[in-house]
Amino acid sequence: MVRPTSEAYRLVQAAIRDLPNVTTRKMFGADAFFHGKRMFAFLREDLVVLKLPEGQREELLEAKAARPFLVNENAAFGRWVEIPGSGEAAERALLLVQSAYSAAKRPDRDGPRRRRRRRAAPTEV
Repeated sequence: MVRPTSEAYRLVQAAIRDLPNVTTRKMFGADAFFHGKRMFAFLREDLVVLKLPEGQREELLEAKAARPFLVNENAAFGRWVEIPGSGEAAERALLLVQSAYSAAKRPDRDGPRRRRRRRAAPTEV
């Protein structure tokens, strides 16, 4: 995969990395950004992929300012949306990054769910 080199894209990437308590890991062949254990953004080609609060996500989709992030042709990946991270859209991307980051910091049920251990099936006697 060729890394984008636009100045706007590098600005978005630097802004995410400058947020307090953000760590970076490689996921999906891209840089993924976390606050604690919660991933809130990753950069993919010239796109910024963000996990936003539902209301904001719906507004962006209705205004056609974002599109759902798809894991394959037809399957949306939760509340994740992708927006352009370069050109004129970079300024909007910076604001939305702040929103995704703030949502990741909140200790509510919007974060990763703990998986319950499956109980072993009862054995027949």
